[in-house]
Amino acid sequence: MKKILGRGDSLVHDAGVLTPDPAVIKDSLCAVSRQLGFSGCRVARAGKCPHAEKLFQWLERGWHAGMEWMARAPERRANPGEVLPGCRSVICLSYDYDSPAVRPEREGSICLYAHGKDYHGIVEEKLSDLVELLSLYGGEQKGYVDAGPVMERDHAEACGLGWRGRSGLIVRRKGGSRFFIATLLTTLELEPDAPVSHGCGSCRRCVDLCPTGAIMENGQVDAGRCLSYWTIEHRGSIPEEIRPLIGSRLYGCDTCVTVCPWNRKSLPEADERFRMSRLLASIPLRDLLSLDADGFAALFRHSPVKRIKREGLLRNGCIVLGNAGTPDDIGFLESLSGESSLVAEHASWAADRILRRHGQDACSSGARD
Repeated sequence: MKKILGRGDSLVHDAGVLTPDPAVIKDSLCAVSRQLGFSGCRVARAGKCPHAEKLFQWLERGWHAGMEWMARAPERRANPGEVLPGCRSVICLSYDYDSPAVRPEREGSICLYAHGKDYHGIVEEKLSDLVELLSLYGGEQKGYVDAGPVMERDHAEACGLGWRGRSGLIVRRKGGSRFFIATLLTTLELEPDAPVSHGCGSCRRCVDLCPTGAIMENGQVDAGRCLSYWTIEHRGSIPEEIRPLIGSRLYGCDTCVTVCPWNRKSLPEADERFRMSRLLASIPLRDLLSLDADGFAALFRHSPVKRIKREGLLRNGCIVLGNAGTPDDIGFLESLSGESSLVAEHASWAADRILRRHGQDACSSGARD
């Protein structure tokens, strides 16, 4: 790490630990975070999250669907001190993403955050530099990027990284909700930042236009209705009543992001590694689904899409073809049936849906020749 310590450089003890002046620490933290590419850096006071009860209610209602890890020790998730003993501050950082490229609609859309490389490793590497920095001031830290037992949105809202929109996402006036949240728990006591005013006003686009009505009035999301849950997190068969609602979504759902007025402007300074490659933007869906295991691994090795594995991609692709394909796709769907029982189920459903949509008898073998 290139050390940027500002006016704290000369304040060093014999043991090599910088004088823990909170103002100096925060100045250094903000300076280094900007150099690393974070678009925002704010501090929340550690303590039980103000919306912890909402988390417990969300779990009691079963809105976490099949994400059982969310129900493991929720009290620990709601209190940073349970994760890092002696935690005094929660540092919340934003790292922007954007991508001008898109796939043609009938070829299967991929949600914006997954257009390019997997954000976990990229942002975690930058977070490790901040851990090193704060260690110089005698702090003990634990950092997470969307993968730890912390309520990052609660902390981000508390310190004014943005406000919690009706979609449940944290939204900013500059850049909307297109950013990853990184959280850094530390034993250092830093001056907390104030929250910002709510900017949604009377807008309800994310609620009204959610294709499955998954967004509740209180800003929570019922994962059992959310298309991102079904196309990414869920591993088995997707219920038949959900499949038509998936439309042409191959991975995730960006509706609550794309309809938000705060996301209208592009983010030209966002990390280019999160942009979609020309290959992924142009490859036809049938060619994508024709990739063997090695081809899938090569194309998605550094992508969030690898999370659903090749079988998940085939399952989702069958649904997209069922919703947007033509009778010309039926033979291809039949060729996928040998992949697995899960893929065969969705391929059969897709073929029947195409035939019904085009006014043909789903049982007519002649239509499939």
